[in-house]
Amino acid sequence: MKRRLVKIIIGVCVVVPLIVTACMMNESEDYPDFNEQLEKDLTAIDNYLAANNITAQSDPDGFIRYVIHKDSVNGKKPTIDSCVTANYQGRLMSTGQEFDKGTNISFPLNGVIDGWKIGIPLLNVGDSATLYIPSGLGYGFHGFEPEIPANANLIFHVGVKKVGTTYRAPTSTTAGSCN
Repeated sequence: MKRRLVKIIIGVCVVVPLIVTACMMNESEDYPDFNEQLEKDLTAIDNYLAANNITAQSDPDGFIRYVIHKDSVNGKKPTIDSCVTANYQGRLMSTGQEFDKGTNISFPLNGVIDGWKIGIPLLNVGDSATLYIPSGLGYGFHGFEPEIPANANLIFHVGVKKVGTTYRAPTSTTAGSCN
């Protein structure tokens, strides 16, 4: 019994300082304020659009910029609860470098980056658009190294192919799909 008590006391004396140190390290990390970073990102995006003579629209809340290339007008619009099948290409706004692309990729819309959750419901099936996404609605402060650095503004070319209600996860022989 005494040995067990001694082990517990020693464990507490070792573990507690480690936890306190870890918490202090996290507090000292300089995380940008979301709204301040959003303001910087939107300024950078607007400057990019102006420098490249691109006329873009803003979503109703003003969080992202987008350009519709093909407007099907009557196609079904996805909601946050939809499953979407799309073609896409993602590039870094700062360099134009492609970091990802996919053809006929299906996904539950509520499981993707916030910029897509905002931008894709603006599109109908059959539409294609370019979404200009601020870093905090993409991969944020941490990025997704090595492809996406911290605080990277993103450009996605997206074409919505299908909208469904149910996502079927991929198996070893099939890709994910929407029903």
